[in-house]
Amino acid sequence: MRGKNALAAPQTPHERSPTCTVARGYQAETDAANYLLGQGLQLIDRNVRAGRGEIDLIMQQGNTLVFVEVRARKAQATISAVESISRSKRLKVIETAERLLMAHPAWQTRPCRFDVVGIAMAQGDQPAQLEWIVDAFQAE
Repeated sequence: MRGKNALAAPQTPHERSPTCTVARGYQAETDAANYLLGQGLQLIDRNVRAGRGEIDLIMQQGNTLVFVEVRARKAQATISAVESISRSKRLKVIETAERLLMAHPAWQTRPCRFDVVGIAMAQGDQPAQLEWIVDAFQAE
């Protein structure tokens, strides 16, 4: 478990590095976590795997567990970061959250929700616009 302090950004590799996309994704998750921390949420963990899925951020707001999917796209992309989350991706996030709830009995009685943070990246991969959608989708 991690504390609620602001997260440090990773060192960014050279633009031609094969890990550049991974670094951008990590940076987007860091930006999203820091934004949500600033909104009063607490960070429980990040990049949590269960089964074949992963939850980008697990936050807490009051007694509510918040499973957060973070998406980053270039500002000039044809669809927004939020629009890029397909039905199958939503179902995978829900399935992963259900596995995590089964693994953590203390969480099972707490309310949960699924939020999305979409980040439109500007030139140089700096965040241009951040969109936080509370309760973005539901378990079906």
